[in-house]
Amino acid sequence: MRLFAAGIAIFCACACAQSNSKPSGHWQGKLQIPEHEMGVVVDLAQNSSGVWIGSISVVNSSSIDVPFDSIAVEGSGVRLKAHLPEVSSFDGVVEGDDFSGTASNAAGQAPFKLARSGEAAVKIPPPSTALSSGFEGSWEGAIGVEGKQLRIGLKLGKGAGTAVGAFVAIDQNNLEIPATTVITTGKDLQVEARAVSGKYHGTLGDDGQIAGEWSQGPTRLPLTLKRVDPR
Repeated sequence: MRLFAAGIAIFCACACAQSNSKPSGHWQGKLQIPEHEMGVVVDLAQNSSGVWIGSISVVNSSSIDVPFDSIAVEGSGVRLKAHLPEVSSFDGVVEGDDFSGTASNAAGQAPFKLARSGEAAVKIPPPSTALSSGFEGSWEGAIGVEGKQLRIGLKLGKGAGTAVGAFVAIDQNNLEIPATTVITTGKDLQVEARAVSGKYHGTLGDDGQIAGEWSQGPTRLPLTLKRVDPR
């Protein structure tokens, strides 16, 4: 399985179950890729409505507290899916406090094994708001990194009552990185993508551009976005 560079995305996930066959808890373990072990931390729990929620962090990467797109529990089987930013699925079987199976994405497959080490501590992302007027559409800008200009796109739209969005790594084959949260207040915009620990905070100006700052871990870089035709 391909190892994605930290700062863009690193993928993997898994889950486990207690003796009652429910995978609630805080799980730690490893994903075994060729000549390398990747540390993984997973939290799974049921909310007040009985719906499974969860998040994953990849040790020594920029993928921190990334929410799962879907969680399916059938008997001792657990299937997880995460968009990190590629669609990655994790299928396994629970045996007591151990869970093992196979993680897969477009690049291939790799075995994983986790063990429960405590109670779940799911880091639920802030809810998105409705999308303010003037933000819907496709945007593009560039940040300066080590003497190079890296183009970043941002797609913003309206979902089921709330804003939805995705960053686009234009110079990496237009790789889309789904937004975890999109918040707009008047002319103010905040977008977070936990898959890469990326955040953007900007303000829509009278010139129709969004002037703001891209942050990723300790890095802070100015980023102005201009409206473009959809890619």
